[in-house]
Amino acid sequence: MEIGDSAIISGFTVTLDNVEELRGPNYLTTMADIKLSRNGSFLANLHPERRYYPVAEMPTTEAGIDSGLWRDVYVVVGDAQPEGGYAVRTFIKPLANWIWTGAIIMALGGLLSLFDRRYRVGSVAIRRDTKEADA
Repeated sequence: MEIGDSAIISGFTVTLDNVEELRGPNYLTTMADIKLSRNGSFLANLHPERRYYPVAEMPTTEAGIDSGLWRDVYVVVGDAQPEGGYAVRTFIKPLANWIWTGAIIMALGGLLSLFDRRYRVGSVAIRRDTKEADA
């Protein structure tokens, strides 16, 4: 994409507004300003980065993320292209936040099971000892 270009991905419009080359405290970064909209209504300004750490000679990518209840949209800016513009990748992850909901429900189920006396290890050992003493 070149600055000012838009792309439509699964009903979302991704517009590359600006790209800046900046310096951080220990890295160089290419930071993009991207507008995300759907059906003409503005959703978010995203600021994905491509960082390069000269000391470690290591590039990393910082995604711009718009989270929602039913989907997450990840936008990543890549290298400048020889013919102009930048590589921009967009990922739409449906129901990604529901993974956390499932984990919370499982943790609550485990916590609830701790209150059931039948499943306590110590209570079984005590019952076994009292039965042996009665016999």
